Amino acid sequence: MNKKLLTVLAVLCVFVLLIPACAPTAEATKAATAEPAKAEATAEPTKAEPTAEPAKPTDVPAATEPAKAESAFPLPADAKIITSTPEMVIASTSMKMDEVIEFYRKDAKAKGLEEYELLTTITDNVFSMAFRRPNEEKELVIQGTVIAADNLTLNLRYEETDVK
Repeated sequence: MNKKLLTVLAVLCVFVLLIPACAPTAEATKAATAEPAKAEATAEPTKAEPTAEPAKPTDVPAATEPAKAESAFPLPADAKIITSTPEMVIASTSMKMDEVIEFYRKDAKAKGLEEYELLTTITDNVFSMAFRRPNEEKELVIQGTVIAADNLTLNLRYEETDVK
């Protein structure tokens, strides 16, 4: 019972301390309640006469997709790069997670990389895989997270391997 009472008192103290910090200042209250200045009325509005033909729209190029950013990392064809450095890339794709996993397994095999299955984790919405060549210092780590049914975020990077 004492712990509960102390917890309630501590929470109340925090709220009491936060109330003045969140309250508006006197200057802000005064500015908010002040009457806006009245604009001077003119005798009669004047009509503007057109002096020339309305401007015609100039030739504007049609909206196009932004140029696909380049990456040293393998990415699905529809991937959109969010951020990229020489050491890593974060991108998104509309592919399903199992399609992405298969894409990276085929790509790694074609490049002579082997999946390090001890580091492979696949759940319903997240996966993590590592691919390497024997006796190389770095391995390719690929992780994916399902954000929505049509959005999977990818993180690809090279990490030093502890197994040679």
